[in-house]
Amino acid sequence: MTLTRRTRTGELHLHFARRGGRTALLRDRQKAPLMVVRPFELPCGTLMVFIVNPTGGVLGGDHSEIRVEVEPGARALVLTQSAARVQPSPDGAAATQDLRFRVAAGARLEYYPERTLPFAGSRLRQTLRAELEPGAELGLSETLASGRVHSGERLRFAEYDSRTEVWQGGRRVYLDRQRLVPGDETRAPGIWAARDYAASGVWVGAGEVTDWPATAGILATGRTAGGAVWLRGAAARGPVLDTALGVAREALRAQLFGAPPLRVRR
Repeated sequence: MTLTRRTRTGELHLHFARRGGRTALLRDRQKAPLMVVRPFELPCGTLMVFIVNPTGGVLGGDHSEIRVEVEPGARALVLTQSAARVQPSPDGAAATQDLRFRVAAGARLEYYPERTLPFAGSRLRQTLRAELEPGAELGLSETLASGRVHSGERLRFAEYDSRTEVWQGGRRVYLDRQRLVPGDETRAPGIWAARDYAASGVWVGAGEVTDWPATAGILATGRTAGGAVWLRGAAARGPVLDTALGVAREALRAQLFGAPPLRVRR
């Protein structure tokens, strides 16, 4: 390792289970710079935890490993405290993140991180794999900015590579792969055009969706061949996309999970 390159490996392993009629965080293994604050029980009975990175950013060369296991009957909501600010390394190394979720039958896991914000010259490679037993429920959404737009860094990151897979009962029900390498073509109208914020998501549940949420010109939803519900969205302004995403997310949760709205206080 040179003096110009310092790397970190963060680990976070969370194990949720139902005990005494309530969801509890049985075990949490934390290695800086990843950690969680004390879990909070929401009025609906879901146990919520915030992932915190006290260093204020993800640096090129860093690696993060996140593992979440949810036992039968437990309800877990995992959020992040702030946006993931991806910063470059002097030698151009990529930051990497590996997430693995295991959700048992009758359990529910929801993961709604804050926006990913890639700085100029940064690289991020991320893989997420969720393995669900039949009867398990999953909610997942993510948002991505085209960069620090107001600092003149629109599409100035070097690489963004993300792969998300959801498996249920040994069968893949959802696959989303995005690899963005900005260049002259991606800065031209027709790719991102005037939109600087994108969203994606997937939900798996036993309920039927009869009222498909959509916002004209911003957000759409549908169903994969494997039965999972997908979401795609893009907007010129982050708050506009966030509002549309929040409405769609609650509509899907209500229909697929039969769940009341999430009431999260930050």
